[in-house]
Amino acid sequence: MVLILIIIVCIVVVTLYVRESDQGPLHKTQDIFLDLVSPISSGFAKILRPIKDGFINLFHLPSLSRENAELRREVADLKRKQIGAKELEAEVADLKELLNWSEKNPEMKNVGADIIGQSPDNWQRLMIVNAGSSSGVKKYMSVVTREGFLVGRIISVGSRSSVVQLITDSRSAVGARDQRSRETGVVEGRNRSTIRFVPMTDEADMKVGDVIETSGLGGTCPPDIPIGTICEIEKREKGLTLLVEVEPFVEFSKLDKVLVIITPEPESVILKEAQ
Repeated sequence: MVLILIIIVCIVVVTLYVRESDQGPLHKTQDIFLDLVSPISSGFAKILRPIKDGFINLFHLPSLSRENAELRREVADLKRKQIGAKELEAEVADLKELLNWSEKNPEMKNVGADIIGQSPDNWQRLMIVNAGSSSGVKKYMSVVTREGFLVGRIISVGSRSSVVQLITDSRSAVGARDQRSRETGVVEGRNRSTIRFVPMTDEADMKVGDVIETSGLGGTCPPDIPIGTICEIEKREKGLTLLVEVEPFVEFSKLDKVLVIITPEPESVILKEAQ
């Protein structure tokens, strides 16, 4: 009975709502009700939205984790490719510089080599390169950088590798001269970052900033190879040798590729053999 009464009332209300104008009492009642309910509904929506999103994210969590892992792998692959591209670019640049030096010095045949090892102590300054007798390398041949700066000389040769004695080694001595004044002498290693130029006379004309290069005297090194610049001159009493400190052009800690200059008989005349 109550249900029938409710249905009849609903039918009557709907009929009156449809027939009355927009300004009728039922329409106004609807507007008032919506104005009251809308803020409450909006507030509930804001409260429930994070909960809803949380359930959605929880539902999609496995797939999101897979996508995240895949994206990380892609980023790692891109980084590896980028690093590989930079290394390749640097290697190409190094090879171009080696080629440029070879083209500028066609009279000097040479063999390119990578540095594959260094001496582990401070008592000797040696490097190992991956070029040996099979490439035409012989004992006492000179070694230079891709820019043409003197690195040292070969003191031991294997079939596929060789040992290079650096100009900073205390057993190294190379015939040299001042590029400006042409004063000659010997450059000696000291197991330090700088080397020492010992001129033939104590009255030698030398200045800080002068370039020291190989003289070709002694037969161990071709002439005109840049060695370094004078960074300090110590004036001593008359009759004593003038002490001249030279800073090498080569940054040995950054060296990775070199050229071995192929000369016919580099061991024919030896200035100072490694002990």
